[in-house]
Amino acid sequence: MAKAFPRRDILQSLYTTLSGISKVYMPNRPTATPTEVTSFIVVDLPGTMRDLNAYQDATLRVDLFKKDFAGNIEDVNGLDALYKSVIALFPIVTDKFTAISPRLAAGGSDDKGYHFLMIYANILTK
Repeated sequence: MAKAFPRRDILQSLYTTLSGISKVYMPNRPTATPTEVTSFIVVDLPGTMRDLNAYQDATLRVDLFKKDFAGNIEDVNGLDALYKSVIALFPIVTDKFTAISPRLAAGGSDDKGYHFLMIYANILTK
């Protein structure tokens, strides 16, 4: 019999862990962001969750958003500081899962006043 994948538990735990760094949304960014929000994080578990009998695995995606300077200019230093704050948490180990092997993927402008980076990592359940 297949074991249920603890998606809700993983998302809630990551929400709590990352909330100390910035505002966190799950699993999608809001269509509008309040003007006072200078940075935020979006956490998602895209794709499939595989059951490998002894454990389950999935991919974690953490999107980091930093408000642009005037003229849609990326705040490179601010985005880098946000990235380093998140990377410093790895490996993320809880009683339900472990998040390992973070990998940076290029982002860009969201055309809504923010630039973003994406971090992909592996999730292994216990």
